[in-house]
Parts: sequence; structure tokens; C-alpha cells
Amino acid sequence: MKKIRYVVKGMSCAACVSHVEHAAKKVVLSENFGVSLLTNTLTVTVEDEVDEEKLFNSLRKEISLAGYGLMREKTGKDSENETRKQNKSALIRLIASCILTISLMYVSMGSMIGIPVPKAFYENALIFALIQLFLTIPVIILNFKFYKNGYAALFRLAPNMDSLIAIGSSASLVYGIAAIVFIGYGISSGNDALVHSYRHNLYFESAAMILTLVSLGKMLEGRAKANAASAIGKLADMMPSSATVIKDGVKTEVLIEEIKVGDIVAIRAGEIIPVDGRVISGNASVNESAISGESIPVEKEHGDEVRAVCTLTGGYIEIRAERVGGDTSFSKILELLEDAAASKAPISRLADRVSRIFVPIVIAISAITAAVWLIFTHDIAMAFECAVSVLVISCPCALGLATPTAIMVATGRGAQRGILIKSAEALEDLHSIKYFLTDKTGTLTEGKPSVTDIIPFSCEESELISAAYSAESMSSHPLADAICKKADEMGVVKKNAENFSMVLGMGIGAYIDGKPCFVGKPEFLFENGVKAEESQFIYDQMETLENEGKTAVCVSFDGRFMGIIGIADKLREDSVKAISELKKMGVIPVMLTGDNEKTATSVAKSCGIDEVYFRLLPEDKEKLIRDFSKKGKCAMIGDGINDAPALAAADIGIAVGAGTEVAIDCADVVLSKSSLSDAVAAIKLSRATITCIRENLFWALIYNTICIPIAAGILYPAFSIALSPMIASAAMSFSSIFVVLNSLRLKIKNIGFENKKTNCPCENNKLEIDKEDNDMFGKNKTVNFSVEGMMCEHCKAHVEKALLDVKGVKSATADLASKSVTVVVKDSVSEDTLKAAVVAAGYKA
Repeated sequence: MKKIRYVVKGMSCAACVSHVEHAAKKVVLSENFGVSLLTNTLTVTVEDEVDEEKLFNSLRKEISLAGYGLMREKTGKDSENETRKQNKSALIRLIASCILTISLMYVSMGSMIGIPVPKAFYENALIFALIQLFLTIPVIILNFKFYKNGYAALFRLAPNMDSLIAIGSSASLVYGIAAIVFIGYGISSGNDALVHSYRHNLYFESAAMILTLVSLGKMLEGRAKANAASAIGKLADMMPSSATVIKDGVKTEVLIEEIKVGDIVAIRAGEIIPVDGRVISGNASVNESAISGESIPVEKEHGDEVRAVCTLTGGYIEIRAERVGGDTSFSKILELLEDAAASKAPISRLADRVSRIFVPIVIAISAITAAVWLIFTHDIAMAFECAVSVLVISCPCALGLATPTAIMVATGRGAQRGILIKSAEALEDLHSIKYFLTDKTGTLTEGKPSVTDIIPFSCEESELISAAYSAESMSSHPLADAICKKADEMGVVKKNAENFSMVLGMGIGAYIDGKPCFVGKPEFLFENGVKAEESQFIYDQMETLENEGKTAVCVSFDGRFMGIIGIADKLREDSVKAISELKKMGVIPVMLTGDNEKTATSVAKSCGIDEVYFRLLPEDKEKLIRDFSKKGKCAMIGDGINDAPALAAADIGIAVGAGTEVAIDCADVVLSKSSLSDAVAAIKLSRATITCIRENLFWALIYNTICIPIAAGILYPAFSIALSPMIASAAMSFSSIFVVLNSLRLKIKNIGFENKKTNCPCENNKLEIDKEDNDMFGKNKTVNFSVEGMMCEHCKAHVEKALLDVKGVKSATADLASKSVTVVVKDSVSEDTLKAAVVAAGYKA
């Protein structure tokens, strides 16, 4: 079996997707293809021996009959160049449309609002009207695709949003042209009343404005879709382009595509593993966050399995390749992302569903109105005026604004709170989720280890931390970073340490003031001659910490057991409250993690989560998401690359802002403050927005239900009441204003946001200056140096983070092209300190 991807041209909404799917079903079985509105693609799975040319021609024929285009997918630079060319063309058309529409509004309404307009423009009614027509026609030509697609869908009896746009714009245009005819007739016949009547009944600005605003919205939507679709490309860029292969004892650098199963690959500290394999020599610490999402490196030795795109943070290993190319775990993540994007069911917009019935009915009523007036009165002018009034008053502006205005206000309010909602679909879907699936590391927790417990044995806490700090300051392990950070917070002084040694998986040793100090597992300390009178008590304390999901390390100095330090990835401050709030809202929280059972169950219990799944790989998370989706709508929140397939597969993917760029790109919602409470607020915001949208649609339809019969002249025989197109247009404008005002209520509606305490120094009008960090209390300097080993964006971020963790560093910017880094740092910080931080991160400075 093989997969073939085609580009579909002309899709703009969920209705379009269903039309393309219906056309494709005539050629391919429904279970063998998928249509993606995100990427505008049709992916077909066929047998290897299928004639691709014949398949393409058959699909193109059926899809063309449905009103859409089909072309083969271009790859590489050809695809990028074509996309860039299309975007540039769309931008030029939009700018031109805006200039023409603003000019049109100036001519038609300038004198009404007191803006000076040349007398030549409005003294002669015919010139006044023709100028507006000449400004409108270019806008229509620039945006003619709405007419083409909208009317094509209408003629196929499957109207979509483009149909609403086309009929609203063209109704105004047709009436404006008819008005010009009557103005010309009035001038030639000397009928000033007729001329005066129609010079104020021109609706060209409506025809142009509808097209221009929709074009702006389409461009913004297209850019958002392109950014979401680029996540796969960013993931692929993480894989190194080359690797070191050992053949006959000789190390040779080869392209990654040339590595075969069974090859021996050498990986040094700071390098990214290029294939899945098994360690045959050496030992090292491996950061597996790209696959498992866990921040603490895992020790690897002979016989252990390693996976592609994981980074060696220390040591050296040689591995035998077992899965290469498209068979690696990393490639499966890419495939899962592509499949999730293609199979994700597009949301049918409420306005699209309503328009299927509304538009044909309005056209029918307009035609019937004209026919009835002609039959009973033989008054052509009255018949045309009533028919056009029906079209103008039922112009689907209010219907079209019902959803986007509410969404615009809601997304704006969300952005003010750090909730970035990428699409209208995401905002619609959030309100009805049943399951809230959350990652652990970096989502429920802070994502970095920190000291939680200090248990001294016959010494002071500061003595215990001082010994551990002095020894661990020479290590690059994340647990060492946690101890050093705690020591800094306590103001503990670091003592001179030398003769540093490390035993992977056991602990570290060093001599402090000539006396031995060991930090690690108790067995490691005992093997090095450390004595402890109550060894069982030590093991009991460690078991207690480990049952709480913490990592326990023992410390000794000069042969004396000093105590135990508990280290864990702390819960975020708002995690417990957020989970409790979700339960009150009727949403079921579930935890998915790649961590071990003890840690997972401990964190879940602390948060109040009853259902937890542990030791999960990315494909496991993605499968669980699909299983939960069968039981109800689900949201997934995460921050790592390993969460990307699950975020893409979920009905709603939520990424925390401190997460990886790929996870953020795959998500539908991004929480810039990395606060779980904001996820709760996003759901509340969605529920308020959907209520507002339904109110808007209700009032828009009620308005049409009442006004269309009046515009058709139903009251004229009894009460001589008829609506002119001008009054109809005013009524139509009022309905639109009503919808917008109702949407603006979201700005003041209580949707459950809580006032959060910020760390802003200006809070409560108090200005607090941190003397440690403010330039007026110390000069800064700029330091530049080369860094060897940076191979990708992941490496770049790793180096920058290592430098930013150094006290006194203001900023750090790494450049992959020049393999260098620029650091702005306090004068008191030495260059050796900066270089040591880079070396500790696994690179050469």
C-alpha cells in the first residue's frame, strides 16, 4: 500500500470538505482517503500497482464537477515558492481592495459625515453614481472568486458561506446598477423626484465592503492554517543531517539517509541520536524529553535501547542501528501528525448549516415577490423594488457576522488573559468537551526538578546542602542543578572541590578540603566506606520519598552519613485548584505520562485526578486520545514534542506556552502563561461565546422572518406600507449592529476569570527595583564565543537555557549558522563561568 497526496483548490469551509469527500467517493472507497481543510489536501491510500495517472485524472474529473480544483502536491522549494507567490498575490489584491473600498466610502458618505468632497463628485447624480460603480467593479474583479465559488455551490444546491457573501454583494451591485438606469431615465425625462430618490439608493459600498472584509478574514485564516501545518516541517528539522558510522574500526561521517540496519553509530556528548538502536559500547546520560516528555536524563549502558532525536547530555556510546529512516519512533511521530491532521473531522459551522436552507428560501421569496407584483399590479418598478428589498433586507450580513464577531471579541478577551485561541473551530469545540487529558511534566508540574525535602542526620540543613552543593557544582546533571539552585537560595557558600568522579546510575564523588564527599544512592556511599548506624531508617526514609514520587539522594562527608535530599518536579501552584474547577464543570480530568507508576500515581493523587495512565510513548497517548474521543469530546493539554501527535489527534489540543515550538504549533489553544487555570478559563470563555453565537443566530433569523414579508409588500394592500431598498438596507444594517453589540457583551460578561496576582513591580503603584538585576547598580558587558556541537534548534535552545541559568546573565542568543553565542552579562561574571555552563550542557566552548 502507498499514500498519495493531492492539493485541493477552492475549499473554504466544512461544507466544501463534504462536497470534495462526496466527489472522491465516486473514485475511491471512503475508508481509503481523507480530506484535510488544514492543509487543503486529499490523501489517498492505494495498492502499489495502481496506475497513478489514471487515478489522478479520475479524481480531478469528479472533483472539478463538484466545483473544486485538484493538482499534484509539489515538494521542497517548488512548493514553498508557489505558496509564497500565492500569498503575495493575495496580499496585493487585499491592499488594492482596501484602497478602492476606502475611496468608495469617501465618495458615497464623505459629505454626510462632514468630510470635504469635490463638488464635481456629487453635484451631478449620474456622475456621483458612475464614480461609485467604477470604484466597485475593480473590487469585484479582484475578489471574483467569491462569486465564482459561491454561485457554483448555489447552482449545485449546496450553498456555503461563499454563497452568502456572493448573494449579499451581488444584490447590492445589481440594485445599484438598476438605480443608475433610473437616474439616467429621470435626468432625460426631467423627473427630478426620481433622480433624487435613486441617488440616495445606491448600495455599491455594501457590495465592495462585504468582499474586502471577507478577503481580510480569509487571509488571516490562511496564515493561521499555514502555521499549524508547518509543525511537521519543524519536527523533521530536528533530525540531524549526518552521523558518525564505524566501519572496520574507522569512523566516517555519512548522511543520515545512508545509515542501514546493523550499522554501528558513534554518538558523543551534545549530539543527537540519528536512529533507533541498542547500546553495544560505552555509557551515557540521554535526554529523552523529545520522546517521553520527561526532563530528567536517563542513564544508558550496554544493552539499553535508545531512540532517534534524543540528546546525549554526557558520556559516549556506540549503538547498533535497529530501525532507520521511516521506521524510527521519531518518524512514526511524524506519520501520526500527518494522519491526525488529515483525519480530524472539520466542524460544520452553524452559519454554514443555516445557509443551506436560508439562501435558497430567500431567493425563492424574492422571485415569488416579483412575480406576484407583476401579475397583480403590472408595476415593473414596484416588483423590482420589492424583490430587491427582499434580497437587501435578507442580506446575510447579520447571519455572517453572528459567528465571527462573537469569536473576535472572545479571542481578544482571551488574548488579554494569555489564552491564545488559534481558530474559530477550537473556540466552538471547547465548550462541549467531556474529557480533559493532561500531560504531567511541564503541565501539571513545573517541568524542572527542585529540592523538596532536606533530611539531615546529626548535622544542620546548611551543612548537608553545603557538602552536596560543593560536590554537585562540578556535575551537569539536572539533579545537581536542583541542589545548586537550592544552595543559592539558602545563601550557602560553596567550598573548593577537586578530583571529581562519576559512576553512571550510582552517584558522584569529590574531595572537599581534602576530604571525600559522595552524593548518590546509599549503596554507592556504603561501597565507598561510608558508615551509617541506622541503615534501615535510611532506606525507610528513601522509600517514603519515592512513594511520594520524589528522587532521593544520600550525602556523606569524610566517611560520615550526613542525610538525604528529596528532589522532585513540583506541582504548579494552580494545578490542584484547576483540576477541582474542571470537576465542578462536569469535565473528567485524566493524566497521561511517560513517567513511572509511583511518580504518576503520587502526582495524580496530589492533584485530585482519579484516572491515570503511565509509562506511555507518544503512540500510546495518541491511541488513548482516539479511544476517549469515542466516548465523548476530549481536550489534550501538553508541552513536549512527545505530546504533539496526541495534541493533533484530540478534538482540542492545548499547549502551555513554555512548551516546545512543535507542540505549540500542533495545538489549537496556547496558554502563554503556562497556567492550568487558564485552560479552565478557556473552557468557560468558549461556553459563553457559544451562547452568544446562538443568540446572534436566533435574532438574525427572527429579524429575517419578520422583515422579509414586510419587504415583500405583505402590508401594502391593507396599510400601504412598503419598504424601499434604502429602508431595507438600514434595517439590515441595524440587524448587523445588534449582532455586534450583543457580541461585545462578552467583554463585560462574567465568565469565571479570577484576578491573578502578578509579579509586576508596578502592582499597587509601587515600584520595586531589583538591585541585583538593574543596570543602574552595575554595568553589563557583551561576550561572544564559539560553540561546537550545536546542530539544530534543540541544541540552540539548550545552549541558551544553560547560559540564562547563570546568575547575572541578561540575555543569550545562539546562532546556528556561525556556531556562536552572544551573551549580555553583568561585569562581575567571568567568561570562564559562561564557558563552563556551555560545557556542562554538553557542548564545547
